[in-house]
Amino acid sequence: MVTSTSHAETAEWPAVEFPGSVIIPDWGAVTTPQAQNALRAVVEAFIGPKWDGLDETESRIHGIVLSGYALSGHAPETMDVAAAAGLAIDEANSVLRRLAGRDLLILDAAGRISGAYPFTDGPTEHHVEAGGFAVGTMCAIDALGVGAMLERDITVRSACRQCARPLVIHTRSRGHELDRVEPSGIVVWSGHRYAAGCAASSLCTLQAFFCYDAHLATWRANSPAASQDGVRLSLAEALEVGRAIFAPMRMEMLPWLHTT
Repeated sequence: MVTSTSHAETAEWPAVEFPGSVIIPDWGAVTTPQAQNALRAVVEAFIGPKWDGLDETESRIHGIVLSGYALSGHAPETMDVAAAAGLAIDEANSVLRRLAGRDLLILDAAGRISGAYPFTDGPTEHHVEAGGFAVGTMCAIDALGVGAMLERDITVRSACRQCARPLVIHTRSRGHELDRVEPSGIVVWSGHRYAAGCAASSLCTLQAFFCYDAHLATWRANSPAASQDGVRLSLAEALEVGRAIFAPMRMEMLPWLHTT
């Protein structure tokens, strides 16, 4: 069901509740008006309408898929998902299609899993490393949320959307805080456009890193009108938004994470 949590100043913040009392997002993770505004836009446009009402089987399959990415860096095969869930292949395929309809994961033309927010097997600007683990992510916010989701320090490798300069972001405190950043002035644009029932092809394309504010301003000045609706976030604020969305999903993954 759609729920809300109370802010200290009595404002109401939208959220959804998964089975097992998993509440997404964690509004306590965002501490500035900019981060709150960016998170609210994502929840109201995407998370609330699409993820509300998840049933126990859908949540179980979702957790298995996420854990498959967390353990290997790639999507698990449907037969492995079915085996872990104790379902027949046809049953597992049916649940995967329902999850795709909710835009919790992406299926390719053959019905194979190719993405599950925050992870993707498709072409992407954003790559996350943690020791021997490496995985692609859908967008900048997703990349920053992976560390808290896995409770690991990570390295994010991406590029400025304007000039393509390589960007490197290290975290500490099991992915909850920023550590070394190169270059030091990285900012994030959090666009708000959600279309065609798929964040991967709409909203995620507008969550991007920039070297510094001047490059964000140049990109916006030369971008279509659809790119103008959004929030400029500091890197720390963007990390908060990523944590708020993805850290709670760890509870879905835990039963299936045999190693970390």
